[in-house]
Amino acid sequence: MNILSYLPEISYLILSLLVLDLLGSGLFRLIVRPRAKRYWEAAEEPLLPQKLAQNQFPPQWLQYLEKSGATKAEPSGKVRLRMKGVVRTKPSGKWHPSECKAFFTSKPLTMVWYADITRAFLVSIKATEQFAQGQGFSTRWILSTFPYRWKSVGLPQSMAQRNAFYNLAAAVWQPQWWWFYALDWRETADDLLPFTCTIDDQVFFLKAQFNPAHQLTELSHWQENWQEINTKLVFSDYQMVQEQSIPLQVEVLEKDANGLLFVHIDLQVTDVVQKGPYAWW
Repeated sequence: MNILSYLPEISYLILSLLVLDLLGSGLFRLIVRPRAKRYWEAAEEPLLPQKLAQNQFPPQWLQYLEKSGATKAEPSGKVRLRMKGVVRTKPSGKWHPSECKAFFTSKPLTMVWYADITRAFLVSIKATEQFAQGQGFSTRWILSTFPYRWKSVGLPQSMAQRNAFYNLAAAVWQPQWWWFYALDWRETADDLLPFTCTIDDQVFFLKAQFNPAHQLTELSHWQENWQEINTKLVFSDYQMVQEQSIPLQVEVLEKDANGLLFVHIDLQVTDVVQKGPYAWW
């Protein structure tokens, strides 16, 4: 078979895929951007307490907040990130390049996370993770055009719980937010500090870990009473950004079909905006 004889058909297919992806990208942005803008502009700006209560947090958290610069930072109820890195769907899966944008607000708690994932030549997937008004969902767009709701068989919690945890974890890039969440701590001799966070009558069972430099290096979400871990975030590469010490590297660990944690996403934060008017970038 002479493959050159099919060159016109191959060229037409490639051109069609490129046009479809281009048109789909425009449509995708028309859907996603207004949501991010609406949540960003509706966020309330919090007022920080004049003095940090010594009994409000355990010693590890007090040291973390003071080290991060949160006690001196200008109050802000929102943060947006631009990131790049790699993503895979299973432990033995291939890593795929990804570029991401994420918008978080603390009051009310909202999130719009967008990713452009390159799966193969001329094949891309747009992905969105959202949380607002207690509802969370995840959508994938094949060739930026064909949407489908995504559910991982390895996730024991609902998408609302999962995305609410991601929304809570955004406080690592805006540490002052921890003041405004209802937190309850547990005494432990373990390096991992267990605590609960209650939002709108929903209780999240979490664990935090700090390094000797008083930086938050690990935050994990657990099932009720810390019986089994759901998701874990690992933070590193702390840098001073806008007068606060925040991590610029994050790994997302989720469960596979066998219930074992694996590194699902590895991202480098390339830009952080902690206040100001909405902008897609």
